[in-house]
Amino acid sequence: MSGGPRQVAAITPEIPGIALRRASVARLGLVARALSALLLTALPVLSQVLGTPPTYTPKPLSPVPNEGAVTRRIWVPGLDQGFVPQGVSFLDGALYVSGYTSLSTEQGRGPCHLFRIDPVTGQTAGRLDLPPACGHAGGLARGSQKSLFVADTRAVFEIKLDRSSRFSVGTVVRTIVLAGNLKGSFAAGSADALWLGTYAEQGPGRLHKFPYAALKAELRETDAVLSLPLPERSQGGAFDARGRLWATQSSSRFGSLSLIDLLDGRVLERFAMPIGVEDVSFDNEGGLWTLSEAGSRRWLGWKDFHPLLFRFDMTKLE
Repeated sequence: MSGGPRQVAAITPEIPGIALRRASVARLGLVARALSALLLTALPVLSQVLGTPPTYTPKPLSPVPNEGAVTRRIWVPGLDQGFVPQGVSFLDGALYVSGYTSLSTEQGRGPCHLFRIDPVTGQTAGRLDLPPACGHAGGLARGSQKSLFVADTRAVFEIKLDRSSRFSVGTVVRTIVLAGNLKGSFAAGSADALWLGTYAEQGPGRLHKFPYAALKAELRETDAVLSLPLPERSQGGAFDARGRLWATQSSSRFGSLSLIDLLDGRVLERFAMPIGVEDVSFDNEGGLWTLSEAGSRRWLGWKDFHPLLFRFDMTKLE
């Protein structure tokens, strides 16, 4: 296939003005990318949340801690259908959100979906239905080859991304079974490894490191090359550009973001976050994206209502 385009280019004469228009298009592309970065970093919080609001409740949005650090808010997709957001990753200028479907507080598992979202417009740009074996897509992690890993309680699904069309997201290319005491409550990706976190309501959770090169069909805790304790009720994690680990903790009553010492799991800093906060991810400008399940149809009875994607300016957190 690669020989075809080169052959056509060799026999097609240049039409006057085409080269100029191509250069103009290239410059426009650079301007668009620069404008996108500016919009993500410089604009104040928008009074109108981006994306599509749900129709199942007239509740107003609740205020959140560190609201002065919020630079963008987007409605989570699929809310009317019962989507419960869990994982988020920023990759190649797009947001990816994973979760499951539930309308009842008693139902903790349901059909899983992966959405791609434009972070500038807030519009949904694609959806992938995950395999039926997925019931609680609790976290997302960036892989080493522009892929994503979706963590479920007892499995991890590797997604090969595809942006060839507006509605295409990707394909599941591998399923990894999690055995023993290892659970995929959430996930994070570093340059060399996939990290899987185990949630705990009482006592510390755990975060386990698995080098990409050593991933296999079945993983156990004993396959990890490093294991760290995390604060109880940890729900998500991500590494910033300096290689520092940040983890969220939350329930129906609180939310927090903690900087974790990679040597012993100590909390070095902590900031207040929205209740129900789940996964986190950093964009190319250092902004922190996170999302909350508070106000999804499953958790509509919680005191706060903000089923949103949030972007926080880390320099403004207090």
